[in-house]
Amino acid sequence: MALSEADVQQMYAALTAVEALDEIVILNTCNRVEIYAAGHEGDAPEQLINALCSIRQFPEEEFRELAYIKIGPEAIEHLYAVASGLDSQMVGETEILGQVKDAYQRASKAKYVSRRLHKVFQKSFQAAKWARSNTGISQGQVSLGNVAVDLAQRIFGQLKSASVLVVGSGEVGQDVAKAFKGRGVKNIRVTSRTAGRADQLAAEIQAKVVPYAQWQAELPHHDIVLCATSAPQAIVSAEIIRDAVHQRPARPLFLIDLAMPRDIEAGASEVGNTYLYNLDDLAQIANENLAARQAEVERARLGLRQRADFLWQNLQPSL
Repeated sequence: MALSEADVQQMYAALTAVEALDEIVILNTCNRVEIYAAGHEGDAPEQLINALCSIRQFPEEEFRELAYIKIGPEAIEHLYAVASGLDSQMVGETEILGQVKDAYQRASKAKYVSRRLHKVFQKSFQAAKWARSNTGISQGQVSLGNVAVDLAQRIFGQLKSASVLVVGSGEVGQDVAKAFKGRGVKNIRVTSRTAGRADQLAAEIQAKVVPYAQWQAELPHHDIVLCATSAPQAIVSAEIIRDAVHQRPARPLFLIDLAMPRDIEAGASEVGNTYLYNLDDLAQIANENLAARQAEVERARLGLRQRADFLWQNLQPSL
């Protein structure tokens, strides 16, 4: 149930009209949609579910099979785990904390949040800091940027002379683009349907902007192509990649697809001299050392559970 920005605003408008709900925060990322809410009636969760299904025209029975519903201390514990990176596809990654903070700040600015969720989210940021500082959950290469750059180095060796094309200017694409810049890549170009966002990202990483209408023609001139758009379907076909590789036979083409749904057709991986990695591939690599960190993950979960239970008890007088 991926949401566009317009979808998020529509959902806020509909959920704030639900009588039993007093406070709402919507966390919407490339691979999760979560609604955190505080209400004043016992059937508030049921009213929330009914409203969600109505808004998205989703069969309620199917929704209940696919969704996870957590109430009370379990909901708080879940938020703590999310903010700490324990619930991420790549366990221990740090990008999610910024996304949680952004979701909370936007809801707070729009006055969708009051005292209870203010406290819960503020405590979640403290819990995430505790988990990262006092356990080893973040040991190893656990960010998309680090994994992508390491893969690129395996393919090309030194990256200073490599050229990178970033298609899309969302948060995930920005983070990976900055990782390449931080490792010494100087030739980076950015394109986006939203010209202003492309200009902003280009200014941050000292990159050049390619008009969105022209970016496909630029493919043969780049070694690494990073796709992270919000397009509803693939924007790069296997045929487009085949044509690009034909024009650069001496060098491989490294494709990184961070979009959900995918920006690049899976068939592109079958094109010779082409390396295609998507979010699942990067997550698998990042989690290769998860077994070694499993004891730390369990220790973090126990600490977060204790903190969630304590906060829930403190919230009781105001519920």
